[in-house]
Amino acid sequence: MMELPAALVPFELLFQITMLGGARLDARQAYPQVVSELETIVSETLSNEAATVADTLIATIRVYDLFKSVIAADDSVQQVEAPEDQTEGNDDSPLTERMKQQQSQQMPQRRDARELFNAWNDPSPEGDPDELTGAEAWSEAETPEHTLAEGEVAYNYDEWDRELTDHRLGWCRVIEKRVKHGDRSFVEQTKERHKGVISSIRHQFQLMKPENLTRVANEVDGEEFDLNAVIDYVIDRRADGQQSDRIYTKRLRRRRDVAVSFLLDQSSSTARTIGRHPLQPYTRPGRRIIEIEKEGLVLMSEALEAVGDVYSINGFTSEGRRNVKFYVVKDFNEKYNDEIKQRIGGINYQNNTRLGAAIRHASAKLAKQDARTRLLIVLSDGRPYDHDYGDARYAREDTREALRQAKNEGITPFCITIDRESEAELKDLYGEVGYTIIDDVLSLPERLPGIYRRLTT
Repeated sequence: MMELPAALVPFELLFQITMLGGARLDARQAYPQVVSELETIVSETLSNEAATVADTLIATIRVYDLFKSVIAADDSVQQVEAPEDQTEGNDDSPLTERMKQQQSQQMPQRRDARELFNAWNDPSPEGDPDELTGAEAWSEAETPEHTLAEGEVAYNYDEWDRELTDHRLGWCRVIEKRVKHGDRSFVEQTKERHKGVISSIRHQFQLMKPENLTRVANEVDGEEFDLNAVIDYVIDRRADGQQSDRIYTKRLRRRRDVAVSFLLDQSSSTARTIGRHPLQPYTRPGRRIIEIEKEGLVLMSEALEAVGDVYSINGFTSEGRRNVKFYVVKDFNEKYNDEIKQRIGGINYQNNTRLGAAIRHASAKLAKQDARTRLLIVLSDGRPYDHDYGDARYAREDTREALRQAKNEGITPFCITIDRESEAELKDLYGEVGYTIIDDVLSLPERLPGIYRRLTT
């Protein structure tokens, strides 16, 4: 016990008294008053079988105050008298040096008792080594909350912490914003560039649209009699008198019961440019990924207008957990008009990709739609990243948990990405909900409607 460093003595005393049934003899002899006080605290608060969490907190506070008082008492300086024949000016004598050394050894270094309780959270290099290096080890600096502009609304969402194996309640703030109007010419140029493809897609989606009316038999009332049901009615009445009253038919209006939300990654990584593809020489070189994603949204909007499905278009970026920006390009109740086309033209890239929070907000909006099939399609160029996520595994675990929550709420998530290089991580991230990798990003606008058609038929 005497060989322990002073900072470890409180831990050893607590361990002996609470876990070993009492302090050892050498501990009692060295620290009789502290041991007595600790044993009193334990007997009064923790020994009772009916002790609660509140009793534990009371004991913690009393132990803290005890160690704090002990350290304060040890801070008094022990005076060492010099011999009478020593003069005040002879400060550099060997005897003076020895006295200073003796005094420094007898004076314990002042330490705040709170350090004893912060030892478990001490990020010292002597602790467990961080397994993450390079891009996997990110900064955890906090970014201050941005002030809300007029018309903006903020929502708080939980975030999954893989180390706690639980959610951090209200950890992320999602700010719902409107996209600044851009140039409508982007949509017109896209429609002109892909006019042949758009015509084909619209025709294919119109075939998916159900007939306006369908005939339903065996109804209690309706516009017409069902001849087969009437014959059965007469036969059953003569046989045993227990006939069915469902002898009518009616015509009901049918519609596709589908609601879909498109969630677009607008992070800075979508500013990358794509070169000319050897198999598609007609494409323009040097185009940004986000421009190609926007073209895909234009084609999808034309297709969905043909089939009549309810849909929304949203984008997202982030600057830390308290500044996740959720851009509403088209809401479910809005018509696809000139204003929406200007918003699509105004979509731009910026900042990071806090994917989990964006998925949770998109799912919350989609869950309010009264539709039998609710589909969430995420378009991203890679993996989630934000500067205060902590590390890449934390980001992946939170994203996977957000997708799992959406699935449990009756939503079908599906992810479309172009990052073939990290396919193993993508399978780990999206494997439970479904995903596809598009090797040639320039083919995204043409492939997106086909992917949607397979998901909803």
